[in-house]
Amino acid sequence: MPLVRRPVLLALTGLAMVTTACGGSSGGSSDAKVAKEAGGAGTVVTINNFEFSPNTLQAKVGDTITVQNKDSAEHTVTAVDKAFDTGRFASGTKTFVVSKAGRFEFECTVHPYMNHAFIQVSG
Repeated sequence: MPLVRRPVLLALTGLAMVTTACGGSSGGSSDAKVAKEAGGAGTVVTINNFEFSPNTLQAKVGDTITVQNKDSAEHTVTAVDKAFDTGRFASGTKTFVVSKAGRFEFECTVHPYMNHAFIQVSG
């Protein structure tokens, strides 16, 4: 590949990574990068191989949490204290808005053996 094309390829790769992290149609981020969403900032949590990633994430009241299910099985993201619940969903994404401050443990109610994770929400 000629050197003139390499910067263009790198720029396009970077654009694809930004689009992916921001909820573009090509999938999403597999880590805890902050994604910009319509109406405010959001945080991404991924379900892959029956595990939540990251295990702990930070958010502010009013933030949108985007959950990506990369498994073919149905999962939920349900707060242990029932403060939020995505309901069951197979591959794809669901979102919810955190409405109060605190530390929330969440789980998959379909697969209770999955690791539990936490959202620390500040006011």
